[in-house]
Amino acid sequence: MKKIYLCLAVMSVVLFSACLSNNDNKDPDPRPVTISTGVFVIGSGNTQSGIPGNLTYFDYYTEKATPNAFEVNNGGMSLGMTANDIIRYGQKIYIVVDGEHTVFVTDPNLKLIHKIDMTSAAMLGEEGGVSPRRITADGPNIYVSTYGGYVAAIDTLNFSLVKKYKVGSYPEGLIVDNGYLYVANSDYGYGNASISKVDLNSGADTPITDENIRNPQEIVLAGSDIYFLDYGQYGAEPPYAQENAGVYCISHGTVTKVVADATGWGIYAQYIFTYNAPYSYGDTKPVTYSVYDVTTKDLGSFTPSGIESPATMCIDPVQGLLYIASYHMTTSEWGTFPDYTSNGYVNIYDLSTINRVGSFDCGVGPQRIGINKGIGYVYSY
Repeated sequence: MKKIYLCLAVMSVVLFSACLSNNDNKDPDPRPVTISTGVFVIGSGNTQSGIPGNLTYFDYYTEKATPNAFEVNNGGMSLGMTANDIIRYGQKIYIVVDGEHTVFVTDPNLKLIHKIDMTSAAMLGEEGGVSPRRITADGPNIYVSTYGGYVAAIDTLNFSLVKKYKVGSYPEGLIVDNGYLYVANSDYGYGNASISKVDLNSGADTPITDENIRNPQEIVLAGSDIYFLDYGQYGAEPPYAQENAGVYCISHGTVTKVVADATGWGIYAQYIFTYNAPYSYGDTKPVTYSVYDVTTKDLGSFTPSGIESPATMCIDPVQGLLYIASYHMTTSEWGTFPDYTSNGYVNIYDLSTINRVGSFDCGVGPQRIGINKGIGYVYSY
Protein backbone atom coordinates (compact mmCIF):
# COMPACT_ATOMS: atom_id res chain seq x y z
CA MET A 1 0.00 0.00 0.00
CA LYS A 2 3.04 2.32 -0.06
CA LYS A 3 2.23 3.57 -3.55
CA ILE A 4 -1.20 4.92 -2.53
CA TYR A 5 0.07 6.61 0.60
CA LEU A 6 3.03 8.18 -1.19
CA CYS A 7 0.93 9.67 -4.00
CA LEU A 8 -1.48 11.27 -1.55
CA ALA A 9 1.32 12.46 0.70
CA VAL A 10 2.96 14.23 -2.24
CA MET A 11 -0.34 15.86 -3.18
CA SER A 12 -0.87 17.02 0.40
CA VAL A 13 2.60 18.56 0.52
CA VAL A 14 2.00 20.41 -2.73
CA LEU A 15 -1.28 21.87 -1.54
CA PHE A 16 -0.08 22.66 1.98
CA SER A 17 3.22 24.17 0.91
CA ALA A 18 1.53 26.35 -1.69
CA CYS A 19 -0.86 27.71 0.91
CA LEU A 20 2.07 28.65 3.16
CA SER A 21 3.93 30.44 0.38
CA ASN A 22 3.95 34.21 0.35
CA ASN A 23 4.58 36.59 -2.51
CA ASP A 24 3.63 40.24 -2.15
CA ASN A 25 3.94 40.87 -5.88
CA LYS A 26 1.20 38.56 -7.09
CA ASP A 27 -2.21 37.25 -6.07
CA PRO A 28 -2.58 33.45 -5.81
CA ASP A 29 -3.75 31.73 -8.97
CA PRO A 30 -5.50 28.46 -8.03
CA ARG A 31 -5.31 25.60 -10.51
CA PRO A 32 -7.87 22.80 -10.06
CA VAL A 33 -6.61 19.22 -10.09
CA THR A 34 -8.46 15.94 -9.72
CA ILE A 35 -7.64 13.98 -6.58
CA SER A 36 -8.90 10.65 -5.27
CA THR A 37 -9.09 9.70 -1.61
CA GLY A 38 -10.59 6.21 -1.56
CA VAL A 39 -12.98 3.71 -3.12
CA PHE A 40 -16.56 2.63 -2.48
CA VAL A 41 -17.53 -1.02 -2.96
CA ILE A 42 -21.24 -1.66 -3.35
CA GLY A 43 -22.51 -5.15 -2.55
CA SER A 44 -25.93 -6.42 -3.58
CA GLY A 45 -26.29 -8.75 -0.60
CA ASN A 46 -28.42 -11.77 -1.37
CA THR A 47 -32.19 -11.37 -1.59
CA GLN A 48 -32.93 -15.09 -1.54
CA SER A 49 -31.03 -15.45 1.75
CA GLY A 50 -32.42 -12.20 3.19
CA ILE A 51 -29.01 -10.45 3.19
CA PRO A 52 -29.35 -6.69 2.55
CA GLY A 53 -27.08 -4.61 0.35
CA ASN A 54 -23.88 -3.16 1.73
CA LEU A 55 -21.26 -0.47 1.21
CA THR A 56 -17.59 -0.83 2.12
CA TYR A 57 -15.34 2.22 2.03
CA PHE A 58 -11.55 1.96 1.69
CA ASP A 59 -9.68 5.11 2.74
CA TYR A 60 -6.34 5.86 1.07
CA TYR A 61 -5.02 7.92 3.97
CA THR A 62 -5.63 5.35 6.71
CA GLU A 63 -5.29 2.34 4.40
CA LYS A 64 -8.27 0.83 6.20
CA ALA A 65 -11.64 -0.49 5.02
CA THR A 66 -14.88 0.40 6.83
CA PRO A 67 -17.52 -2.32 6.38
CA ASN A 68 -21.19 -1.25 6.29
CA ALA A 69 -20.02 2.37 5.95
CA PHE A 70 -23.50 3.66 5.09
CA GLU A 71 -24.98 2.14 8.24
CA VAL A 72 -22.06 3.38 10.36
CA ASN A 73 -22.67 6.97 9.24
CA ASN A 74 -26.46 6.86 9.45
CA GLY A 75 -27.31 5.40 12.84
CA GLY A 76 -27.60 1.82 11.63
CA MET A 77 -29.90 2.58 8.68
CA SER A 78 -29.82 -0.24 6.13
CA LEU A 79 -29.48 0.27 2.39
CA GLY A 80 -32.11 -2.42 1.89
CA MET A 81 -32.16 -5.16 -0.71
CA THR A 82 -30.00 -5.29 -3.84
CA ALA A 83 -27.76 -2.25 -3.86
CA ASN A 84 -26.12 -2.15 -7.25
CA ASP A 85 -24.49 1.16 -8.24
CA ILE A 86 -22.71 4.20 -6.81
CA ILE A 87 -21.07 7.42 -8.03
CA ARG A 88 -19.66 10.55 -6.49
CA TYR A 89 -20.62 13.67 -8.44
CA GLY A 90 -19.56 17.02 -7.08
CA GLN A 91 -20.10 17.09 -3.32
CA LYS A 92 -22.70 14.33 -3.27
CA ILE A 93 -22.65 10.55 -3.41
CA TYR A 94 -25.51 8.67 -5.08
CA ILE A 95 -26.30 5.04 -4.20
CA VAL A 96 -28.76 3.08 -6.37
CA VAL A 97 -30.74 0.34 -4.62
CA ASP A 98 -32.81 -1.83 -6.95
CA GLY A 99 -34.96 -3.67 -4.38
CA GLU A 100 -35.94 -0.45 -2.59
CA HIS A 101 -36.66 1.49 -5.82
CA THR A 102 -34.53 4.21 -4.28
CA VAL A 103 -31.52 6.42 -4.91
CA PHE A 104 -29.87 7.45 -1.64
CA VAL A 105 -28.10 10.83 -1.71
CA THR A 106 -25.36 11.48 0.84
CA ASP A 107 -22.70 14.06 1.59
CA PRO A 108 -18.99 13.18 1.08
CA ASN A 109 -18.98 11.55 4.52
CA LEU A 110 -21.87 9.22 3.55
CA LYS A 111 -24.34 11.08 5.77
CA LEU A 112 -27.83 10.81 4.25
CA ILE A 113 -29.16 14.01 2.65
CA HIS A 114 -32.14 12.75 0.68
CA LYS A 115 -33.92 9.61 -0.52
CA ILE A 116 -35.22 9.68 -4.09
CA ASP A 117 -38.20 7.31 -4.44
CA MET A 118 -38.11 6.40 -8.12
CA THR A 119 -41.66 4.98 -8.00
CA SER A 120 -43.24 8.13 -6.54
CA ALA A 121 -45.72 10.12 -8.62
CA ALA A 122 -43.21 12.97 -8.71
CA MET A 123 -40.67 10.68 -10.36
CA LEU A 124 -41.53 7.80 -12.71
CA GLY A 125 -44.51 6.23 -10.95
CA GLU A 126 -44.94 2.69 -9.68
CA GLU A 127 -44.40 1.03 -13.05
CA GLY A 128 -41.85 3.33 -14.65
CA GLY A 129 -39.60 3.72 -11.59
CA VAL A 130 -39.37 0.08 -10.53
CA SER A 131 -35.88 -1.37 -9.97
CA PRO A 132 -33.42 1.48 -10.60
CA ARG A 133 -30.28 -0.05 -12.06
CA ARG A 134 -27.44 2.23 -13.14
CA ILE A 135 -26.47 5.86 -12.78
CA THR A 136 -24.36 8.44 -14.60
CA ALA A 137 -24.10 12.22 -14.38
CA ASP A 138 -23.65 15.17 -16.70
CA GLY A 139 -24.06 18.91 -16.21
CA PRO A 140 -26.68 19.71 -13.56
CA ASN A 141 -28.30 16.25 -13.66
CA ILE A 142 -27.88 12.64 -12.67
CA TYR A 143 -29.39 10.03 -14.99
CA VAL A 144 -30.87 6.79 -13.60
CA SER A 145 -32.04 3.79 -15.63
CA THR A 146 -34.92 1.64 -14.35
CA TYR A 147 -36.33 -1.74 -15.29
CA GLY A 148 -39.56 0.12 -15.96
CA GLY A 149 -37.97 1.04 -19.29
CA TYR A 150 -37.08 4.66 -18.50
CA VAL A 151 -34.14 6.90 -17.76
CA ALA A 152 -34.84 9.74 -15.33
CA ALA A 153 -32.88 13.00 -15.50
CA ILE A 154 -32.85 14.35 -11.93
CA ASP A 155 -31.66 17.78 -10.79
CA THR A 156 -28.70 17.51 -8.40
CA LEU A 157 -29.75 20.57 -6.35
CA ASN A 158 -33.44 20.01 -5.57
CA PHE A 159 -33.66 16.29 -6.59
CA SER A 160 -36.68 16.94 -8.80
CA LEU A 161 -37.44 15.17 -12.08
CA VAL A 162 -36.17 17.27 -14.97
CA LYS A 163 -37.20 14.93 -17.76
CA LYS A 164 -37.94 11.26 -18.34
CA TYR A 165 -36.85 9.34 -21.40
CA LYS A 166 -38.55 6.19 -22.67
CA VAL A 167 -35.89 3.71 -23.77
CA GLY A 168 -35.73 -0.03 -24.46
CA SER A 169 -36.50 -3.08 -22.37
CA TYR A 170 -34.71 -3.62 -19.04
CA PRO A 171 -32.11 -0.84 -19.45
CA GLU A 172 -28.80 -1.15 -17.61
CA GLY A 173 -25.63 0.94 -18.17
CA LEU A 174 -25.85 4.42 -19.67
CA ILE A 175 -23.72 7.38 -20.65
CA VAL A 176 -24.32 10.97 -21.75
CA ASP A 177 -22.20 12.46 -24.52
CA ASN A 178 -22.52 15.54 -26.71
CA GLY A 179 -26.27 16.00 -26.28
CA TYR A 180 -27.19 12.33 -26.51
CA LEU A 181 -28.05 9.64 -23.99
CA TYR A 182 -26.80 6.14 -24.81
CA VAL A 183 -28.40 3.21 -22.98
CA ALA A 184 -27.69 -0.53 -22.93
CA ASN A 185 -31.15 -2.15 -23.08
CA SER A 186 -30.60 -5.74 -21.90
CA ASP A 187 -34.16 -7.05 -22.36
CA TYR A 188 -33.12 -9.28 -19.45
CA GLY A 189 -31.55 -11.59 -22.01
CA TYR A 190 -34.91 -12.45 -23.58
CA GLY A 191 -33.80 -11.68 -27.14
CA ASN A 192 -34.97 -8.14 -27.94
CA ALA A 193 -31.99 -6.17 -26.70
CA SER A 194 -30.89 -2.86 -28.18
CA ILE A 195 -28.74 0.21 -27.72
CA SER A 196 -30.70 3.46 -27.36
CA LYS A 197 -29.40 6.74 -28.76
CA VAL A 198 -31.66 9.42 -27.30
CA ASP A 199 -31.65 13.10 -28.22
CA LEU A 200 -31.69 14.83 -24.84
CA ASN A 201 -33.62 17.82 -26.19
CA SER A 202 -36.38 16.09 -28.14
CA GLY A 203 -36.40 12.77 -26.30
CA ALA A 204 -36.41 10.91 -29.62
CA ASP A 205 -34.83 7.46 -29.40
CA THR A 206 -33.01 5.97 -32.36
CA PRO A 207 -32.46 2.37 -31.21
CA ILE A 208 -29.64 0.25 -32.59
CA THR A 209 -30.44 -3.44 -33.02
CA ASP A 210 -28.29 -6.28 -34.27
CA GLU A 211 -28.06 -10.05 -33.82
CA ASN A 212 -24.84 -9.47 -31.87
CA ILE A 213 -26.61 -7.23 -29.34
CA ARG A 214 -27.98 -9.91 -27.03
CA ASN A 215 -27.76 -8.75 -23.41
CA PRO A 216 -25.81 -5.46 -23.15
CA GLN A 217 -24.90 -4.32 -19.64
CA GLU A 218 -22.40 -1.45 -19.84
CA ILE A 219 -21.57 1.15 -22.47
CA VAL A 220 -18.85 3.70 -23.28
CA LEU A 221 -17.98 5.90 -26.24
CA ALA A 222 -14.63 6.38 -27.97
CA GLY A 223 -14.89 9.04 -30.65
CA SER A 224 -17.77 8.03 -32.89
CA ASP A 225 -17.59 4.37 -31.86
CA ILE A 226 -19.76 2.73 -29.19
CA TYR A 227 -18.32 -0.04 -27.03
CA PHE A 228 -20.55 -2.23 -24.90
CA LEU A 229 -20.15 -5.19 -22.59
CA ASP A 230 -22.64 -7.91 -23.46
CA TYR A 231 -23.45 -10.89 -21.23
CA GLY A 232 -24.51 -13.00 -24.20
CA GLN A 233 -26.99 -15.79 -23.49
CA TYR A 234 -27.34 -18.78 -21.17
CA GLY A 235 -28.10 -22.36 -22.12
CA ALA A 236 -31.66 -23.58 -21.55
CA GLU A 237 -30.49 -26.80 -19.86
CA PRO A 238 -27.78 -27.70 -17.31
CA PRO A 239 -25.06 -26.51 -16.99
CA TYR A 240 -26.80 -23.35 -18.33
CA ALA A 241 -23.49 -22.27 -19.85
CA GLN A 242 -22.99 -18.58 -20.66
CA GLU A 243 -21.99 -17.98 -24.28
CA ASN A 244 -21.08 -15.04 -26.52
CA ALA A 245 -20.28 -12.70 -23.63
CA GLY A 246 -17.74 -10.09 -24.65
CA VAL A 247 -16.88 -6.50 -25.52
CA TYR A 248 -18.43 -5.38 -28.80
CA CYS A 249 -17.96 -2.28 -30.90
CA ILE A 250 -20.52 -0.44 -33.02
CA SER A 251 -18.62 1.41 -35.73
CA HIS A 252 -20.28 2.88 -38.83
CA GLY A 253 -23.34 0.73 -38.20
CA THR A 254 -21.43 -2.55 -37.91
CA VAL A 255 -21.35 -4.55 -34.67
CA THR A 256 -18.21 -6.61 -34.07
CA LYS A 257 -16.70 -8.44 -31.11
CA VAL A 258 -13.36 -6.85 -30.23
CA VAL A 259 -12.50 -8.86 -27.10
CA ALA A 260 -12.92 -12.57 -27.71
CA ASP A 261 -14.69 -13.31 -24.43
CA ALA A 262 -15.44 -11.12 -21.41
CA THR A 263 -17.93 -10.98 -18.56
CA GLY A 264 -16.63 -7.80 -16.87
CA TRP A 265 -14.60 -4.71 -17.66
CA GLY A 266 -12.83 -1.57 -16.41
CA ILE A 267 -12.02 1.48 -18.53
CA TYR A 268 -8.83 3.57 -18.44
CA ALA A 269 -8.07 6.16 -21.14
CA GLN A 270 -8.13 4.24 -24.45
CA TYR A 271 -7.76 0.87 -22.72
CA ILE A 272 -10.50 -1.62 -21.88
CA PHE A 273 -9.43 -4.10 -19.21
CA THR A 274 -11.58 -7.24 -19.04
CA TYR A 275 -12.01 -10.53 -17.26
CA ASN A 276 -13.84 -13.59 -18.52
CA ALA A 277 -15.52 -15.84 -15.95
CA PRO A 278 -18.55 -17.28 -17.78
CA TYR A 279 -21.28 -18.95 -15.76
CA SER A 280 -21.59 -22.71 -16.02
CA TYR A 281 -23.34 -24.59 -13.22
CA GLY A 282 -20.85 -26.69 -11.29
CA ASP A 283 -18.21 -26.36 -14.01
CA THR A 284 -15.35 -24.09 -12.90
CA LYS A 285 -13.15 -22.89 -15.75
CA PRO A 286 -9.94 -20.86 -15.62
CA VAL A 287 -10.54 -17.10 -15.63
CA THR A 288 -8.81 -15.12 -18.38
CA TYR A 289 -7.90 -11.42 -18.46
CA SER A 290 -7.39 -9.13 -21.45
CA VAL A 291 -6.64 -5.51 -22.28
CA TYR A 292 -7.81 -3.92 -25.51
CA ASP A 293 -6.47 -0.67 -26.99
CA VAL A 294 -9.30 1.09 -28.85
CA THR A 295 -6.75 3.26 -30.70
CA THR A 296 -4.40 0.61 -32.06
CA LYS A 297 -6.96 -2.25 -31.91
CA ASP A 298 -4.34 -4.41 -30.18
CA LEU A 299 -5.48 -7.10 -27.76
CA GLY A 300 -3.17 -8.26 -24.98
CA SER A 301 -3.46 -10.22 -21.77
CA PHE A 302 -2.51 -9.88 -18.10
CA THR A 303 -2.63 -12.11 -15.03
CA PRO A 304 -3.59 -10.59 -11.67
CA SER A 305 -2.74 -12.77 -8.68
CA GLY A 306 -5.07 -13.86 -5.91
CA ILE A 307 -8.48 -13.66 -7.61
CA GLU A 308 -10.78 -16.66 -7.17
CA SER A 309 -13.95 -15.52 -8.94
CA PRO A 310 -14.00 -11.92 -10.24
CA ALA A 311 -17.18 -9.97 -9.55
CA THR A 312 -16.42 -6.42 -10.70
CA MET A 313 -13.48 -4.30 -11.79
CA CYS A 314 -12.59 -0.60 -11.64
CA ILE A 315 -9.60 1.67 -12.33
CA ASP A 316 -8.48 4.74 -10.41
CA PRO A 317 -6.61 6.75 -13.08
CA VAL A 318 -5.45 9.36 -10.57
CA GLN A 319 -3.54 6.83 -8.48
CA GLY A 320 -2.80 4.41 -11.32
CA LEU A 321 -4.50 1.49 -9.55
CA LEU A 322 -6.61 -1.43 -10.72
CA TYR A 323 -9.27 -2.85 -8.38
CA ILE A 324 -10.77 -6.31 -8.80
CA ALA A 325 -13.47 -7.56 -6.42
CA SER A 326 -13.87 -11.30 -6.00
CA TYR A 327 -16.11 -13.91 -4.46
CA HIS A 328 -14.57 -16.68 -2.43
CA MET A 329 -15.09 -20.13 -3.88
CA THR A 330 -16.89 -22.89 -1.99
CA THR A 331 -17.11 -26.62 -2.71
CA SER A 332 -20.05 -28.91 -2.06
CA GLU A 333 -21.28 -32.28 -3.30
CA TRP A 334 -22.72 -30.50 -6.37
CA GLY A 335 -19.45 -28.90 -7.40
CA THR A 336 -17.37 -25.77 -6.84
CA PHE A 337 -19.15 -22.40 -6.92
CA PRO A 338 -18.66 -18.74 -6.02
CA ASP A 339 -20.00 -18.16 -2.51
CA TYR A 340 -22.86 -15.70 -2.98
CA THR A 341 -23.78 -15.52 0.71
CA SER A 342 -20.41 -14.69 2.30
CA ASN A 343 -18.27 -11.56 2.25
CA GLY A 344 -16.04 -10.98 -0.74
CA TYR A 345 -12.72 -9.17 -1.05
CA VAL A 346 -10.96 -6.61 -3.24
CA ASN A 347 -7.39 -6.83 -4.52
CA ILE A 348 -5.48 -3.70 -5.52
CA TYR A 349 -2.91 -3.73 -8.32
CA ASP A 350 -0.39 -1.28 -9.69
CA LEU A 351 -1.85 -0.53 -13.10
CA SER A 352 1.50 -0.38 -14.88
CA THR A 353 2.85 -3.69 -13.60
CA ILE A 354 -0.28 -5.55 -12.37
CA ASN A 355 1.63 -6.30 -9.18
CA ARG A 356 -0.66 -6.62 -6.17
CA VAL A 357 -0.14 -3.76 -3.71
CA GLY A 358 -2.97 -4.37 -1.26
CA SER A 359 -6.23 -6.13 -0.41
CA PHE A 360 -9.27 -5.62 1.81
CA ASP A 361 -12.52 -7.40 2.64
CA CYS A 362 -15.88 -6.20 1.34
CA GLY A 363 -19.51 -7.23 1.84
CA VAL A 364 -21.69 -9.91 0.27
CA GLY A 365 -22.17 -9.79 -3.50
CA PRO A 366 -19.75 -7.07 -4.68
CA GLN A 367 -21.39 -5.34 -7.64
CA ARG A 368 -19.70 -2.03 -8.25
CA ILE A 369 -16.54 -0.16 -7.30
CA GLY A 370 -16.65 3.64 -7.36
CA ILE A 371 -13.73 6.04 -6.99
CA ASN A 372 -14.07 8.82 -4.40
CA LYS A 373 -12.83 11.62 -6.64
CA GLY A 374 -12.91 15.34 -5.98
CA ILE A 375 -11.20 18.59 -6.90
CA GLY A 376 -8.16 20.01 -5.13
CA TYR A 377 -6.26 23.20 -5.92
CA VAL A 378 -2.59 23.98 -6.50
CA TYR A 379 -1.69 27.63 -5.94
CA SER A 380 0.90 29.35 -8.12
CA TYR A 381 2.69 32.55 -7.05
